[in-house]
Amino acid sequence: MEWKTVVKWLGMICLLAGLTRMGMTPSALIWGSDSPQELTFGFIACVLMSAGTIGTYLVQSRETGIAGFLATLLIIIGNIIITSMVWSVFALGSNVPDNPGVFVVVTRMIGMVGTMLGTLLFAIVTFRARVYPRWIVVLQVLMMCTIVLDEWFAFFWGLSYIGMGYLIWSGKLKNKITAAS
Repeated sequence: MEWKTVVKWLGMICLLAGLTRMGMTPSALIWGSDSPQELTFGFIACVLMSAGTIGTYLVQSRETGIAGFLATLLIIIGNIIITSMVWSVFALGSNVPDNPGVFVVVTRMIGMVGTMLGTLLFAIVTFRARVYPRWIVVLQVLMMCTIVLDEWFAFFWGLSYIGMGYLIWSGKLKNKITAAS
């Protein structure tokens, strides 16, 4: 299989990750935050984002270099930690303690801070690389600004991934997926 094909399929995974992440918003609005429905969407989205984010980097790896790789790594590690935290809620069920302890709180902070720092760095290197259109960077910044909107944060997070995934899958990037070939 050629690299171009692999990168295109990673773009499709990215698009599906965004759609799944966006599914958290209506689930939270209908069934409430941290409902099993919302957490299921979140869990699946984190798994897909951990893989799909690789594609978002590969299409601009030459232009972003080490900083782009570091940003991607932070995002992936953040998503893996968030996936683990969501899985722990499923595993413990109703036995989730009210006061989870310092380790759990620090781990949650590392997951979210890593993801947000990675996204900020990714937005900066993406802006400078000029592979994605500028509106992708706007969506990433908008996503970070909406973190205070609770349920709506997932919608904008997913929207940025849908945009990147669509551009990768359709081949509408400025470098036509040559960075990974």
